[in-house]
Amino acid sequence: MSPDLTAGFTSEAYITQAAAGPITLSRVTYGAIAADEIVIETAATAICATDLKAAAGKFLCGPPLILGHESAGVVLAVGSAVHNLAPGDRVVLSYSSCGACGECAGGAPAYCRELLALNMRGCRKDGTLAARVSESGMPVGGHFFGQSSLGRRIVARASCAVRLPAGGDEGELRVLAALGCGIQTGAGAVFNVARPPPGSSVCIFGAGSVGLAACLAARLASPARLVVVDNSAAKLAMLPACVRDAATHLVDPSALAGAGGDGEFVEKLKGLTPGGRGFDFVLDCVGSGDLVRVGHLALKSRGTIIAVGGSQDMALQVPMRDHLTKGITFRGTHQGDSVPAVSIPFMIDLWRQGKFPFDQLLTFYDFDQFHQAVQDMKDGKVIKPVLVNNNKDT
Repeated sequence: MSPDLTAGFTSEAYITQAAAGPITLSRVTYGAIAADEIVIETAATAICATDLKAAAGKFLCGPPLILGHESAGVVLAVGSAVHNLAPGDRVVLSYSSCGACGECAGGAPAYCRELLALNMRGCRKDGTLAARVSESGMPVGGHFFGQSSLGRRIVARASCAVRLPAGGDEGELRVLAALGCGIQTGAGAVFNVARPPPGSSVCIFGAGSVGLAACLAARLASPARLVVVDNSAAKLAMLPACVRDAATHLVDPSALAGAGGDGEFVEKLKGLTPGGRGFDFVLDCVGSGDLVRVGHLALKSRGTIIAVGGSQDMALQVPMRDHLTKGITFRGTHQGDSVPAVSIPFMIDLWRQGKFPFDQLLTFYDFDQFHQAVQDMKDGKVIKPVLVNNNKDT
């Protein structure tokens, strides 16, 4: 007889117990799940820079915490209030939303009024923690982005899960695990926010997974210019063919000669656009106030700059005279304004048609190779590392 997983279970997960402390693969014990939660056996979990920020205590929540917020797997058990999912369902996990507030009801769950409580506190809404370290008994947060999915078996809020159609294999689930945050954010910033018409000029700052997903999405709009900017020559050199085919130009600002400052950088960028007039859309996928300022200056009249990345201490300094006289639109976005139940199936459909080859951004590692994967990401050797759960818990 199979154990009742709703009553609790133990599993391996990557945890951090103190800010800037080591990230360890540890045995954790989950208690009984809440009525709105589910138990998932992960197929794979992608690693995001936000995981590392949280581990270092530089995010809205911090240690002690089970990391991970981009995953896919199979539902093993559901709480008593979960009626839209069942054991055996294949799911991709994204952020959590309440589903009841005005923003959720209005089709904007990325701006859910409970967003911080459900995703960025690392605990349940009532403040309780889902798990404890098995060896020491220390309580540990298990609701990072509603899921804390860097584990073999995990507990997640049901609202994080997007159910996939029946069929498909384990290999496909491993690829789809990367869709729930960074790639969704970059693509959504284009599909939902910018919505560039054909013939537009688009500039993207940042050649990480967010920026490159935005590049792949923007290509589908048939832009006249599609420029990707990153100050790492090594990163630009390793870009996969799908990005090189999509971008009309790759720019490394660190290679600019002279001491022209922002002016030289701006003129270099504007010179890539038709008539040197500037861009219709600039997307900052790095989270840099300096880049926002440069992007603002590189826009044509009535252009739009979109802040896709950010940090708590990011300062914005844009020239207000140009902002007014050029009619610039400055727009922020969370998760690319994506509705996961819509955006994830949409991206999967594009991927299956060969129109959105995000899988070329992924590099796969065994589940116990977390530290190697992180080091490779820091060294610029890979774009989006994904840990594969080859040894399932029983």
